[in-house]
Amino acid sequence: MNFTKTRHALCLSTMLAAAGFMTGAQAQTDAPAADNAKAAAPAAASAVPANVDAQAADAALRKRLQAVMTAIEGKSKMAASNFNEEFLKQSPIDNVQKALDSIRTGVGSCQPAGRMESPTPLATSVLLNCTKGFVPMELAVEPKAPYRISGILLRPAFWK
Repeated sequence: MNFTKTRHALCLSTMLAAAGFMTGAQAQTDAPAADNAKAAAPAAASAVPANVDAQAADAALRKRLQAVMTAIEGKSKMAASNFNEEFLKQSPIDNVQKALDSIRTGVGSCQPAGRMESPTPLATSVLLNCTKGFVPMELAVEPKAPYRISGILLRPAFWK
């Protein structure tokens, strides 16, 4: 009987020590990520040149968003001229079109439900209201005319 109590106490101690180790390890791995995110945020904010024409950039951002929405709906293919060269090196236009097509086949027809205000006229976050769910999307344009898309991020859908 004494052996059973000792064994249970030892198991409990081992579990608590393991939980403490896992929590400590988690805190250590989260800390660099949080530090990196904090360091990246000011860098991203300061990356916007002071001489950006905010109205022209916002108008171009809306135009590019409309082109993306038209492609998601399948009404037209996404033209490579909507993207800057650096973006197309990383993501060829065929891959972009496949990703946009997969939204339509996965969650159905989509319309912008809302657009988040951004501290920069060069980027926006949009929530797409689709037939089967909601898809968060982020879109960024380059800081000079013709304000082509420099980044697009499609997040996983939230199902209805």
